[in-house]
Amino acid sequence: MLERNTIEFSDKTINALPFVEKVYSSSDWIKEGSEQGRLKIRVGRQSKTFVLQYNYKRYSLGQFSDSYGVSKAVSEAQAIVSGDYKPKATQQGSSFGNLAIKVFEEKERKGRRFIDEQKRKFRCVPSYLQNKPIHKISKEDVLQWKEYFLKQKSSGYWNKVIEVVTNVWNESQKTFAFSILEGRSNPFSNLKEECGRNFKHIPTLMDMKYIWRALNDYGNPMYAMMGKLKILTGMHFTEMQKLRVRHIQGDWIVMDIGQHKVSNVRNEIQHRIYLTPQLKELVNKWLDMCELVEPQQLLFSHSGLEPVEHKTFNKHWNQALKQAKLSFQFNTLRHGLITHLTNSPFDPKYISGHCYLENTASKFYTDWSSENIKVKFKEVNEYWQNTIYNSVKDMWGFKF
Repeated sequence: MLERNTIEFSDKTINALPFVEKVYSSSDWIKEGSEQGRLKIRVGRQSKTFVLQYNYKRYSLGQFSDSYGVSKAVSEAQAIVSGDYKPKATQQGSSFGNLAIKVFEEKERKGRRFIDEQKRKFRCVPSYLQNKPIHKISKEDVLQWKEYFLKQKSSGYWNKVIEVVTNVWNESQKTFAFSILEGRSNPFSNLKEECGRNFKHIPTLMDMKYIWRALNDYGNPMYAMMGKLKILTGMHFTEMQKLRVRHIQGDWIVMDIGQHKVSNVRNEIQHRIYLTPQLKELVNKWLDMCELVEPQQLLFSHSGLEPVEHKTFNKHWNQALKQAKLSFQFNTLRHGLITHLTNSPFDPKYISGHCYLENTASKFYTDWSSENIKVKFKEVNEYWQNTIYNSVKDMWGFKF
């Protein structure tokens, strides 16, 4: 819910309320002696539900309709406050699996990222727990599942899975099952395992030269170009997926606000990457080779309509490196870039992911469009891109 407003409760007023996520409170108290509660109407995207706030608890009443209006809600709320009636918690559709579907749908509606990955991790929850009513899941049930899980998978993966599952339970408690979970603690909480952080081998400058050669030798121009662009700019894969012709603006790549991180919409931050003449020429050759001229055309796509999927790219990336007897995760290219820049006179935050290494306050007050900041972008990109070019200039162009 976004906010609470006090209104005069009447069927006519409530019927006129738009279907936006808000809670409206009655201007009158429900009283019985010294006891009192507040009647509210909880408006969702498709329904309006009466709720009684009483004795530090929320009681879900009926949904507003022709047969259930203000008078019935007031009568039922009065009975609760006087102690003459105790509502039964609704159990319809309250299985953990069904509520998880609703939670993920709500996240998708709000534009949250990595929902498919969260769904995949939630599928690790065994069917007997997914089919069980959420309010009947006990800590013992979860511990039994954990014991079995850790016999099959690593502690690190358990921590990732239980984080998603815990969040689904918490979101269900706040929204779709707030009545039946009133006052209950999360049985999935505080169950992470202590485990060491997996070490990822970070490529050195020499490693990047070998990777560059491996991409050329693999012979697939799209995946080679994506790998080279990653090496030269540190772009995130999700940024490359959304990269379109219109983002190539002269000597710069200028991405949309919030292209990689939703919070950048709030701060109105665009990513800018300066292109040295060598990289600009490489990008233009790619555009010409693929006949990419329309502003909305994706730079990396098989169909022209959908971007390259992460799973598909990873398959080719691993094959290319395996042929060269190399082993690096794709995202470690960015780690190698940041490591190198950290040990240089240049600040890595001015590479493509400048706003990820900036705290929220300074990020908000920094004028990312100013000439001073653009000079810093240019300096750090020139340094890094020229460093790579000098290392691989004998095999710089397309060799397909």
